[in-house]
Amino acid sequence: GDPWTVVPSLTSIFPTLPLGSLPVAEARTQTAPEVETPCGCPSGDSFDDDHYILRILTSPIPEGSTNSILQFLLRYKVAAYHEVKYSGFSSGDYTNATLSILVSKNHDGMSELSFRLAASIADVI
Repeated sequence: GDPWTVVPSLTSIFPTLPLGSLPVAEARTQTAPEVETPCGCPSGDSFDDDHYILRILTSPIPEGSTNSILQFLLRYKVAAYHEVKYSGFSSGDYTNATLSILVSKNHDGMSELSFRLAASIADVI
């Protein structure tokens, strides 16, 4: 399988967290172009509002566990084929989605991760 398919386990830190998931503090969905710059502007000439976007902010995670999650997300980002499972995407089924704008903010030994997933609206409905 692809190297991004082995999800780091956070159950020792978050015992109630389902295996293979992240501790999500905030999830926001919207429609937007597939790609945008870190400032939130559409990338290039694409202003098509044709993707369903999921923006995630995690709860604080100890920095010692953050590196394996970042490595997982970076491997996902560069994989030739990648899919996500989220209840808001395709009735909770797996859906192909691109990852962008991965950010890690560190403070007092804890890290908050944020990222953006974009799935084609046609794949979601």
